[in-house]
Amino acid sequence: MRWQSLLSRKRLAKDGLAPELPYRSAFEIDIDRITFSTSFRRLSDKQQVHGIGGSDYVRSRLTHSMEAARVGRSLGSWAGAEIIARYGQDAVPASAADIGDVVGAGALAHDLGTPCFAHTGEDVISDWFAGTTLGREILSGVDGQQAAELSNFEGNAQGFRVLTRLQGWRAQGGLQLTAATLGTYGKYPWAAPAFAGEERPHKRKYGFLGSETDLMAEVAGELGLIPIGRDAWCRHPLAYLVEAADDACYSIVDIEDAVKMRMLSFADAEELLEPLIDWDRAEYEGIEDEDRRLIYLRARAIDRLVTDAAAAFLDKLPDIMEGKPVGPLLKMIARTDALKEISDVSYTQIYRGHQRCETDIIAARTVTTLLDAYAEALLAREKAGPGADLPRRFASLLETVPGIRQIPYDRAGWTRSLMDYIAGMTDRFAIRQAQLIAG
Repeated sequence: MRWQSLLSRKRLAKDGLAPELPYRSAFEIDIDRITFSTSFRRLSDKQQVHGIGGSDYVRSRLTHSMEAARVGRSLGSWAGAEIIARYGQDAVPASAADIGDVVGAGALAHDLGTPCFAHTGEDVISDWFAGTTLGREILSGVDGQQAAELSNFEGNAQGFRVLTRLQGWRAQGGLQLTAATLGTYGKYPWAAPAFAGEERPHKRKYGFLGSETDLMAEVAGELGLIPIGRDAWCRHPLAYLVEAADDACYSIVDIEDAVKMRMLSFADAEELLEPLIDWDRAEYEGIEDEDRRLIYLRARAIDRLVTDAAAAFLDKLPDIMEGKPVGPLLKMIARTDALKEISDVSYTQIYRGHQRCETDIIAARTVTTLLDAYAEALLAREKAGPGADLPRRFASLLETVPGIRQIPYDRAGWTRSLMDYIAGMTDRFAIRQAQLIAG
């Protein structure tokens, strides 16, 4: 792969290159378009970990995305300077700051496809299609790839659809972001399996839906990503930095939030974070307040992980540029054991803790209620056909769906629209709709 192509400023579904502005780069424009999108605003009411059971202090998907974007910008700028030094400015058509903006944009957008209730929502949607009578009936009427997408709902793929089709005012290309930003966003640039048993680059993860295959192919072709199979390409090199920014943020700040939620003690957090940081013991001992000490620990830990991730990226860059998968950067650093300990504690005491399980119960009932009602009504609409009268309970319910008259009647089309609607809901809106349906 070549940086001349990988840093392409060409915008999706737009002919030619837009003129460069003297005060705002193409990649800064990408950041602006993401920031002002409706889907980005909705992240303020989508849970990061603690959801509706959390306090006003703990992070939402919005604050997490903003933090990951700042870490991504630092990683990208740091790595960008070395990329230019290694390959030469003639081969790298961007500044270090530009590369930082590309990574920052990818990180800012990385959770836009997250459904209500985040990973719990993904699991409940997947389980509903794979495990209920109505869900399986719907799957029987779509092709193998869409059935795989529905029974293994993937927020990353939904996010690519949001960026390239659902958001923005333009008729084509969604937000019409640059190819560089869209490529950097894509941690999993391949489609779901088209049939049971088809081997894919990852057992569960995929990065775009069948409905956006042509758009992904356009992006991959512009960037020069290396094909690795059916509707599959290697990662954009900068996608590794987006992944590292996300990993560095959530692994550390979930510990900070858990202390605020009294799921962990301050002493627990101190013990977990201490191995990650380079101590200035006198500076730390001079901080008397535990809240401020926690901020210090979080800041120092993330700073250390940024440094280590950048070094790992630069070490693996020759392999990455050949399209070879190298794995998450933070699994290559000297402090991997400390991160593993944080991961283990997070799983047992935070992600599977009592408070989180209470939130998951609400999420499961909410999403199941929504799918039961809307899928039944849309299936009845499909069977009745255009212009037919529906029973009042279906007709009234479907009037609550935005743009219902534009939703297709064919199974593949309306299931996509249903997923767009439910995945786009905020947590509180989903709960209100489920309560309305349940009466």
